[in-house]
Parts: sequence; structure tokens; C-alpha cells
Amino acid sequence: MQDQIPPRKKYKEKESSWPNWFYVLVGLAIFFAVLYFGEMILRYQQPPEISPSPGVTLPPEEELGKLPPSQEEEVILYFSNPDFTALVGEKRKIKKDSKWMERILEELLKGPKDRSLYNPIPPSTRLNAVFLEGDIAYVDLSVEMAKNQSGGTSQELLSVYAIIDTLTAFPEIRKVKILIDGEETSTLCGHIDISQPLERDERLIAKVQ
Repeated sequence: MQDQIPPRKKYKEKESSWPNWFYVLVGLAIFFAVLYFGEMILRYQQPPEISPSPGVTLPPEEELGKLPPSQEEEVILYFSNPDFTALVGEKRKIKKDSKWMERILEELLKGPKDRSLYNPIPPSTRLNAVFLEGDIAYVDLSVEMAKNQSGGTSQELLSVYAIIDTLTAFPEIRKVKILIDGEETSTLCGHIDISQPLERDERLIAKVQ
């Protein structure tokens, strides 16, 4: 009888093992909770990745911030000498972009920076448009180009070739056709035939400064 273990004692041993498992489960739950929330905090602290739009290719990191500046090209604009007998070239820097012809002609219409030179193109002349077809540049000017001519051969000749010799310095342009308000005309004021595209004439150029 002394060697028998009372049933009540066996029951108590089984009951006392339960709190140990409970603490293990709680510990595991706390560990995984800390691990999960720690990962979430780190993820929110990182800066978001920016995805490029479809069809857009981002340059390599070493090339960022090293984009080439706007290209400028030296051009020669032609104006008249004081006695209106020849053209004198004046150098300018022009931004070479999709509107480079417009930029050149607008600078030409502004006139020379050198006060000893004159603009043979009549005052108030405006540029309506300029476009390239093949190797011919079509320059559409306002009616003042014809209406405000002095009536003399020299100004008419130099006003036409100031445009032609300026533009044909570029290899893309071999000839220039002058239009007045979008219309073809045979002459500006009766001296120079502009009914057809005209080529460069360097005989009128005295010098470049």
C-alpha cells in the first residue's frame, strides 16, 4: 500500500505543466509581433521608389546632372555699310534649336549693334514665317518689306541679299525665296527680280567684323 501513488497527486503533476506551455506561447507571440512591427516601421521610413512613366528611360546615375547646355552657334548677320554699296557681316551667338531660322531673322530685323552700320531691311518689317523645303528657305515678311523701300536700287538689292547671304551660310540652305504676306511677288519695288529662289552672292560682301 505504501508504494502506490495517490491518484490526486498524479492529477496535480499534469495540471502543473500547463503554465509552462502558456508562457512559451506568449513569448513566441511577442517575438513575432516585435519582428513584424519592426519590419513595418523600417519599410515606412525608407523613401518610396519612383518608377519612370511608360516609355521613359532614365539616364544612368553617373549621367544625372550632366546634361549638355543649350547649344549656341556663331552666325554672321549682314547689314549695309554707311553708303549702301556693300554688306558688312556682324557676328552673333544664336541658340541652335528647332527655331534657329526664326531666331536669326528676328536678330536681322532688329538691326546692327555697330552704329556705323545700317539695316537695309525697311523699318517695321515683321517676320510672318520661315520654313525649309528641301534646300530652299521660304521667308515670309510683312508688307512693309516692299511698301517701305526707299525706291532706290541699292537698298532693294541689299535688303534682299542681307537675308539671302545670312541664311545661305548654313549648309542646309542653298537658296532663299522671299514672300510678302504669304504671296509670291516678282519684285519689291521694281529693281530686283525675286520671282524665283535666289542663291548666295558674296560679291556684295565687303567684310565681316
